Amino acid sequence: MKKAFLSMFAVLAAASPVAADDLHTLSLDQALGELDAKNFALAEAKSRVAQARALVGQASSPLLPQVVAAGGYARNSDEAKVGLGNLFQAIGQAPPPGFPGTLYIQPLGAWTVSGSVKVPLLVPNAWADRAAAQRGTEAAVATAAAIRLQLRAVMVQSAWAAFAAEEIVAASERAVETAEQHRQTSARMVAAGEAAALSVLKADTELVKRQSDLVRARAELERARLALGVLLGRSEPVRVLPGASPNADAPAVHEALVAALVAEALGQRPELQADAARIRVADAETLSARLRLLPQLSGTATAFASDMPYPTGKKDGWRLTLDATWPLFDGGYRDSKRAQAEAESEGAGAAAAGQRLAIAQEVADALRDVGVAAERLRLAERQCAFAAEAAASAKRTFEAGVAGSLEVLDANDRLYQADVALADARGRLGVAHAGLSKALGRDFAR
Repeated sequence: MKKAFLSMFAVLAAASPVAADDLHTLSLDQALGELDAKNFALAEAKSRVAQARALVGQASSPLLPQVVAAGGYARNSDEAKVGLGNLFQAIGQAPPPGFPGTLYIQPLGAWTVSGSVKVPLLVPNAWADRAAAQRGTEAAVATAAAIRLQLRAVMVQSAWAAFAAEEIVAASERAVETAEQHRQTSARMVAAGEAAALSVLKADTELVKRQSDLVRARAELERARLALGVLLGRSEPVRVLPGASPNADAPAVHEALVAALVAEALGQRPELQADAARIRVADAETLSARLRLLPQLSGTATAFASDMPYPTGKKDGWRLTLDATWPLFDGGYRDSKRAQAEAESEGAGAAAAGQRLAIAQEVADALRDVGVAAERLRLAERQCAFAAEAAASAKRTFEAGVAGSLEVLDANDRLYQADVALADARGRLGVAHAGLSKALGRDFAR
């Protein structure tokens, strides 16, 4: 029963879901490039930018000429016409040149076609509407940049988390190998009468424990690689190489450094640019509401034709008109629009102020996280060195018959925990540096 139990754990520990050689492996730069091209959230943000740019075209339409073509047929119940040629004949005179022989006041039926060009000459509020649409495009672009920065930070941090998980798997594999070696050593010493049989049972227990740790570590690694694949729009796991480890020397944190980094972040972060654009959108909409008080001026040129002559005696003609409209009362739309725009401006201003405070806190926290991660890495390296020396010493003394199996198991467990802590510390340092870059608004391109 015990052998079957050990065999089951051995199979689970040895069976990695996807071997590293079978995975699609990308460098960090390649992963970031694929993220820009294939991430669904970023594609959605880009579509909103395209929508905002299309709204600029819609807002510009009242400022451009409008061309209209029309055609139709009219059937009247009665016909009204005057035979002017007969009147001239009755008085014995010839009609003047070009004078119609018959004047159609209302034809019985007529086909007509017309084309007109309306040119806006003065539309004050339309310019403000167009400016609001342009500022809306700027806000959409900045929002897409903020989403892109966030996603790239998540990609880099996820790559470092997967790197730490990979290191933990390697540490677990070494721990399994060490536990197996200790079990074999214990079995030989028991067979030689140099150790109690209990030491083999302890070694078997430790081996099962380490195999269980390996199964869990491989599952966490698989989950981390699958998360990277999802970020890239894939359904399968992906291995991303994060590159060289960042500098482990934490900068000395002082007020001048924090103030300089906060100033850099306030000038770089796209979220603030989006908030500023939203404020300009609201200001432009407020101006548009106020400009609706002014008159609008336009000119129209129309050409028309009919299969029946007009009262002029001709079947075609043209017309030029100059139109002025002055909306004196529009049902309260103007006042409501101005109130809405002013409220939006106040809300965007409050959001921008809160965003600045949040960014300042984010920079301070990220800088602190870098310092903590660097210190933890330094301590983890020392702990790992001490644990390795202690494990080697315990192994030598056990083989010499001086120390017991329990001391070896305890030393090996401390070495494993130290290896895991070191891998975690390396990953956390990369995650912390990525968080600081994101807080400062820096791109992750190398």
